[in-house]
Amino acid sequence: MEASNRQITRRQCLTLLAGAISATQMTGFCWGENDRKLLRTAISEDTLAGANITDARAAYRVWIDEYSRQAGKITGEAVPEVFIPSEELIRDVRQGTIDCFGVTALEYVKIMDLIDPDSLVLQDYLADGMEYVLLVHSSSAFRKIADLRGAQIVSHLHRDMVLLPAWLDTMLAANNLPEAGRFFGSNQLHDKVNEVVLPVFFRRADGACLARRSWETAVELNPQLGRDLRPVAVSPKIIPIAIGFRRNCNADGRKMLLDSMMRLSTTTAGQQISALYQAKEFVVRPTSVMKTTVEMVNQFERMSGQAGSRKGKP
Repeated sequence: MEASNRQITRRQCLTLLAGAISATQMTGFCWGENDRKLLRTAISEDTLAGANITDARAAYRVWIDEYSRQAGKITGEAVPEVFIPSEELIRDVRQGTIDCFGVTALEYVKIMDLIDPDSLVLQDYLADGMEYVLLVHSSSAFRKIADLRGAQIVSHLHRDMVLLPAWLDTMLAANNLPEAGRFFGSNQLHDKVNEVVLPVFFRRADGACLARRSWETAVELNPQLGRDLRPVAVSPKIIPIAIGFRRNCNADGRKMLLDSMMRLSTTTAGQQISALYQAKEFVVRPTSVMKTTVEMVNQFERMSGQAGSRKGKP
């Protein structure tokens, strides 16, 4: 039923877009053309772990409307659902029907050959990458990752944590240990930081996985956490989520959309978007900043493929 409703919505959207194009007298428009004036945007649902998709869709629709009014003409249009399934987004980018897209790093590597190398948009706190930490109680016997075999782990369910499985598995492999699903005794997910760190603080769980940024905020609010918990492992600096533009999309439209993103904090609708991502602003970086992240994701996918092959053997 959901798929059927999505198809109906798309047909309605195309009708509305046709009217908008006619009204603004845009010429030469074709979904598959690289030089079309109207940039079509979409965001992967996978970027919303732990966030309310209804609120997110509403915030983006308001911002797109506000952006179009300020620009004085329609140069960007979100797909009707704004947030769409990963497989659908990747397919549409490859087919050339989506020009601007928000993706996780796991999705980024699947379309990186199509992404404009100079126009990657990041949340400000991701500009230099972010770290994950695996915390244990200071008085515990856990001194190195190998000590946590069979341990009870609690992890933060948050969009910033989409690379946690990749980090855990590659980190364990570097220490000649099994993948996380076989190494740890259990791994529970919670969307509140306190529900992640307090079980370790009170010795009801062995370890907690979360972003260093979230951990430092928790310590600011409760300094006792900083005294009684310590990291036993820290990830490299990685970028879990990014916004990219398709190579050779309309340059004028891209510039206008980028300029609007850089001014997000100056508008009410933009502030709602910033709050959704817990960022003050967005910044533009070259795709080279993804090098470490891409290397980790590629290693993770190779390991996952090898593990799948082994499972398939009699």
